[in-house]
Formats: sequence, C-alpha cells, structure tokens
Amino acid sequence: MRRPSRTAVILIWTGLALVLSACTGPQAASRTVELATLNDSGVTGSAVLTDLGDGTTRVEVDVDPAGHPNMPAHIHPGTCDNLVPQPLYPLQNVVDGHSDTEIQVSHDELFAGGLALNIHNSNDDLATYTACADLNP
Repeated sequence: MRRPSRTAVILIWTGLALVLSACTGPQAASRTVELATLNDSGVTGSAVLTDLGDGTTRVEVDVDPAGHPNMPAHIHPGTCDNLVPQPLYPLQNVVDGHSDTEIQVSHDELFAGGLALNIHNSNDDLATYTACADLNP
C-alpha cells in the first residue's frame, strides 16, 4: 500500500481545518461591564453584552445578593450619574440574581456612549436604583 505524499497530507489537514472553522462560525463579540452599587443597596454584579449579529444583542445580568427580590432592569439614556428616568430598552427582571434578554439593538449602538444599564429596587419602587453601569465606548 502506498503512503500519501507529504503535500497530500498537508492539503488534507488544511482542508479539514477549513471545514472545522466553517462549522464553528465566527465568535460573537462580548463585553462585560461591572455594576456599581447605588443607594447603599449592597447589590453588586456584572452584565455581559454579546453581539448576536443582525442588530441583536444578548444582555445577561448577574447580581449578588442573588436572593434579592424581583428587580426590574433597563438600559436608559444618560449615565449612572445623570440617568434619564424613561428606559430605552427594557430587560427581563433580575430574578434570583439573573436576567437574560435579547434586545433589537446592535452592540456598536449600545457602546457608542450615552447609555447606562440600571437595576431598580422593585416594581413598586422604580425610583430607587440599586446598581448601574455606564455603557462607555
């Protein structure tokens, strides 16, 4: 039985690498922002914003203490220091320390500046902010 030439082996491995890279597709871009505690709430955590393509971004929020009750979360115009009260993008409430939402806005738009991710105390107390992160460029 004849062994394949070195060139044939290289071509086979190169082809296999191309096929595997096509199967896995491009990696989604993600950015993590740290949430700053507000109003002595003790709430800390982070949010991971992942570009899903086609103008869609997944926003995953994880906070501690995880046992804190159901907390509304939004992306607001402004900054943590000067937040516009009307949310621009509603997120799923943070329940048991976690929220996972897909929103129809591009990753680039979210990080162009002038937006902040904000966590509220409760549905009954939206005016009290518990944690916030500026979405800086």
